[in-house]
Amino acid sequence: MFNILRRRFDAAVARRIDRRLNEHELESRRVHDEARRVHDDYEARLGGLQADYDFLRSEFDRIAPQLAAVEYRLERQREGRPVNDEAQVSAELEHERARLRLELASHYEERLRRLEEAQS
Repeated sequence: MFNILRRRFDAAVARRIDRRLNEHELESRRVHDEARRVHDDYEARLGGLQADYDFLRSEFDRIAPQLAAVEYRLERQREGRPVNDEAQVSAELEHERARLRLELASHYEERLRRLEEAQS
C-alpha cells in the first residue's frame, strides 16, 4: 500500500519537476535566441561601420596631404608671407595630418556611441 502511494507520489513529483524544467528550458532557449539575434545584429552593424571607417580612412589618406598643402598656401597668402620655406611647410603639413586624423577618429567614435545607444 505504502509502495503504491510512494510510486504515485514520486511520479507526480517527477511530472511536476519535468514540467517546470521544460518551462525553464523554453525560457532559457528564448533568452539565448534573443541574445544570439542581438549579437548577430550587432556584428552586422559593426561590420558596416568598419567598412564605412575603412572607406573614410582611405579617402582621408588620399586627400589629406593635398588639402593640407592648399590650406597652408592659402593661410600664407592671407598673411602675406612667402610660401617656400620647405621645413616649415613639412612640419605644418604633418601637424595638419595629425589634426585631421584625430578629427576623423572623433567622428568614428561618435558614430559608435550613437550605435551603442541605439542598441540599449
